[in-house]
This record gives sequence, structure tokens and C-alpha cells, in this order.
Amino acid sequence: WQASSLFNAAPSHLITSTLSDIFLAGKMDKYRLVEEKVIGAPGFDRSSADAKPANTSTGGTMEDICVVRITPQAKPRSCITTAMNILESGSNHVELRAMGKAINKAVTIAEILKRKMPLHQITTLSSCEIVNVYEPLEEGLDTVVNQHYVSCLTITLSRDLTGIDVNDKGYQPPLEIQPGQPVDYNTGKIVAAS
Repeated sequence: WQASSLFNAAPSHLITSTLSDIFLAGKMDKYRLVEEKVIGAPGFDRSSADAKPANTSTGGTMEDICVVRITPQAKPRSCITTAMNILESGSNHVELRAMGKAINKAVTIAEILKRKMPLHQITTLSSCEIVNVYEPLEEGLDTVVNQHYVSCLTITLSRDLTGIDVNDKGYQPPLEIQPGQPVDYNTGKIVAAS
């Protein structure tokens, strides 16, 4: 099997495809990934750590946001703990970022955090292009370029309204206290049910 035999009409040494049969059939074992680019989504590069503070100062501006990167492999409990630690360390904002299959996990984590403490929320949805470049491991095969689009979600959670636009279309106010809800909003800790 050779990539060039599938794409005889391709004039250049780069072959562009979408998620096609060659990727789904497992025939990419003769190739290695050499480059992956995320285009059109600043802050969503895959090289960033799962949880990294953008700035460690404790001012209240949007530049002081701490970022929690949520991946499909990330454990929800560790993401929740990281976000809680960021908020308890004096930061007023935390930003949850997820792409593709991790979006539903990010929404779940945001809802759990909102039930632990009163947080304002702004949700932003976008999309980005991911370009993967594969080089052949054997001679005679062509370089393969795979391009596909992925949804990106950014959820900004804030203790106060500093830097938050309440007229934003993705804004959600903090949840109201429900009778019998086992949360102490003064400490942000779950109260044991009696």
C-alpha cells in the first residue's frame, strides 16, 4: 500500500485529505506525526499544560485569569480540585478550556464548580482547524496532510463582576441558593448531609 497510489491526481508532494478511509483503516502505521497546528483558536494549543496559571499576581483584572485545560483523558475530580485551588488562592477568575470530545466534560465541571460556590459564568463557543502533517517511515511514500475542524469551548468563571460583561450573550449569573442545598457559600465547601 502506498499513499501515492490512492492519490494519483495529486500534483504536489503534499497530499491533503480529511478523515478518510486511510486513517480509519489503520494504514497510517507507515507514517509518523511530525507536526500538529491549531489554527484559529488562541490559547488552545495542545502543548499547554493541563492547568497553568496565566499570571500569579492577585489583582482583579482579566489578565489575572488562571487556565484549566480540560482534555478527554483528564480526570474531572483533578480538574475540579485545580480550579478550586486557583479560586481559593486569591484569584477571582478561572478559565476552563476544552476542545472536541472534552467539551461535555468541561460543562459538567463548570456546573459542579457553580454549585460549590456562587460564580458568574461567561461561555464562548468557537471552532478551529487542526492540521496534522505525517511523514512516511518508508521510502517512496508521500507526505500526508490531514485537516479537520474541531469545536472549542471557553468557560470563564468569576467570583465577582470585575471584568465581566453581564450583557454578553454567554453570561449566566450565579445559581440561587436552594433550600436544603448542601453547600456553605461562605467557605465554598460542601456541607455533609444530615
